[in-house]
Amino acid sequence: MNSLVNTTFAPVSLLVLIAAFLIGGNALWVGLAYIVLVATLLDAIWKMDDDGSALDEPDILIPTALLSIVAAAAFAFFIPETSTLELVVGTVMAGMIFGTVANIVAHELIHQEDRPVRFVIGMMLEALSLDPADTVGHDLHHNLVATPADPSSARRNEGFWHFMSRSVPGAALGAFDLESQRLKHVGKGAWSPYSRVLQATAIQFGVVALFWLVASWRGVLAFLAAGILARIIVEATKYSSHYGLVRVPGAPIEMRHSWNAKGGVSSRALFNAGWHSDHHVNGERPYREIELPDNAPINPYSAGLTFAMALVPPIWFARMNPLVENWVAEFASPDEAAIAAAR
Repeated sequence: MNSLVNTTFAPVSLLVLIAAFLIGGNALWVGLAYIVLVATLLDAIWKMDDDGSALDEPDILIPTALLSIVAAAAFAFFIPETSTLELVVGTVMAGMIFGTVANIVAHELIHQEDRPVRFVIGMMLEALSLDPADTVGHDLHHNLVATPADPSSARRNEGFWHFMSRSVPGAALGAFDLESQRLKHVGKGAWSPYSRVLQATAIQFGVVALFWLVASWRGVLAFLAAGILARIIVEATKYSSHYGLVRVPGAPIEMRHSWNAKGGVSSRALFNAGWHSDHHVNGERPYREIELPDNAPINPYSAGLTFAMALVPPIWFARMNPLVENWVAEFASPDEAAIAAAR
């Protein structure tokens, strides 16, 4: 049963939402209810049993990526003739799918730089959440994770909205600087067409232009609204993945430097996205080979509940700060404990 859910959940979810866009009317409310059910209630109550081992299943990244692109196209063609209320519902649906399934698949694909077609598809999917610089900025995050220099690692007692105001520009500027350094080493300028940041930015403008061609300014505004919602979801995921955890700059990245989620639809059925520790220690390991180690901190909340809590800092601090204190006591090295105490 678990294997069937793992391989079909994301594609089936996308097909449900594509159908909702194509049918319109009451189908939109069904699609929205489906997302809310899966992202919150089902994820919270259905804990799929697993032993934390790698998946022995087919690679469904490309089919899911292509369905994500079809979903974006269905959203674009849905926009011109729909009512304002239906457009709001459809935009929320699109934003949620852009920030979850599409972005998770994009994350896997941009790690496959040795496979150019997959890498470019990853760039396209990153554009759906208005995050083109992440194509390079994610490398920066992997290098600096859990240190003060990482714009994508949240500090203890830092509220989500403050984190996002720091993370979004910080990651973009850091990505441009990192790519400039790479290009300099191969004898090319920071503004050359070989820049992956500029290539991803061009793709971002291309996606906006396509929405304009299909649905004029109404399409552009709807896409931007969906993209902003998606970006909030993406940033909340970054926020919760390393909140309060610390690492001595330059020290090896270890399993203890990321929060993990065990079980639940959002973990196994979404490409092991919740098993973050192994991904950071073994950054080029495909999602099917990622495992959940015993020596890694576990976040006991489902992804949907974690996202909801992150948006309300007082609730987040009340729930997560005790877990951070436990992490310091159980996982932190003496140097890390000293850094945590000084914050």
